[in-house]
Amino acid sequence: MKLGLFLVLWNLLFINTVHSASFEEVGSWLNSEILLDPPVPGSTISQSQIQSLTPWLPPGVLHELDFPELKLEIQPYSEKKPHLLFLNATEKNLGTASIDADGSLLNYRAGQPFTHQQIVDANPKIAGYMIAWNNIHRWQHYGIRIKEMFFAYVGPQSGPSPLAPEKNLLGGGSIDRVLTMTWKRVYLNKLAMLPDKDYKMDVKDSDTRLYKEYMEFLSPFNVKGTKFVVERMIDPYEEDLVNTYLPTERRVRRFSAKERSDAFMGSNGTFDDIEGFSGRVLDYDWEYLGEKKVLATTNSRQTTNVVFYGPHSRLPDDFYQLRDVYVVKASPVWDGNPVKMRVMFIDKETFNVSWALIYNRENELWKTMQTVHKNFDGDRSHNSKVAGFVGMAMIDQLANTATICSKLTPTEFPVTTPRQVKRVFSVSTLSEGQ
Repeated sequence: MKLGLFLVLWNLLFINTVHSASFEEVGSWLNSEILLDPPVPGSTISQSQIQSLTPWLPPGVLHELDFPELKLEIQPYSEKKPHLLFLNATEKNLGTASIDADGSLLNYRAGQPFTHQQIVDANPKIAGYMIAWNNIHRWQHYGIRIKEMFFAYVGPQSGPSPLAPEKNLLGGGSIDRVLTMTWKRVYLNKLAMLPDKDYKMDVKDSDTRLYKEYMEFLSPFNVKGTKFVVERMIDPYEEDLVNTYLPTERRVRRFSAKERSDAFMGSNGTFDDIEGFSGRVLDYDWEYLGEKKVLATTNSRQTTNVVFYGPHSRLPDDFYQLRDVYVVKASPVWDGNPVKMRVMFIDKETFNVSWALIYNRENELWKTMQTVHKNFDGDRSHNSKVAGFVGMAMIDQLANTATICSKLTPTEFPVTTPRQVKRVFSVSTLSEGQ
């Protein structure tokens, strides 16, 4: 088929419906035969060439690239294997983990729970749960630490550029609000680097908690001092413990499980949207839809915070790499959740979420999420070969608003001591300063 005719057909099938991008269209895109050559590493894609990227981008996102200043730089594929300690734990425990009838993870100790062959040999439902658990238990060393990051709430209005150069928001748009916070997460169990300690830290709660998470808002003044401690249980049936300190009330209160689906601090995202997905696996029904190659910001070129540009400063100005991903559908089991389903594109090597399409209860494409990751290989900052999170864009396609999240200080994956766990991640210290 001639290239021109092929692009016309793609335009008729997908680009004209890019803002709707129904789930059926996602299926058609996923199963379509690709007759175009993939983008060439080292090349730069301009606005006039974006239709040629249709096979390599999830439906519903192509219009984000449709602006005159577009320069999409294609990065060569770079293999990203986790740390040798994680590979050793994977090999040692190979074949021991399994999926129960309800999707829970059985007999898992450390490393990657399931291999690619196990995934493709399983039925779509079981395979979906395997991919989900691989995402939860991907290599993250002791956990992430970003001392200062920001959330910029970008409105639907246009505006001059640069929007906020101090935040590397270099396109147009309008900012409704900016929040800054510190974010820390520490894993207490399933730690591949501690085989002699049964893969867990020598701290209280390591028998029952997978990780603990600490968030504290630094600005603006009306949210400064708001803090959260999130505790993820090892038992998949147990709810997360989420405690928050509200300085206006000067007390600690417990979040209910259903508040996980509420907008987080007024943003376009929820607790479950952190890093593309941070929810509880059994809160969703999972289904494996297939494999695909997609363009993703897997190894950012940025040494500081991510640069965003475009009409509303919500497209990463970064390297894009053609990556192999698993495509999964996750449907909330709670009928009160405003989300009908999530379609996630999960990297087959790192198990990070590259993209997510979120549908509302009316089956409309509600939100799109794009995450930015970077390979951290140096020992000086104790990063230990993690493919780590550095930023994301959460776009409400119906309201034409966005929440941009990016770091202002380095992303770190440091060694965490038991003493630090007690000092930083204890609910009893929420009302105290850190």
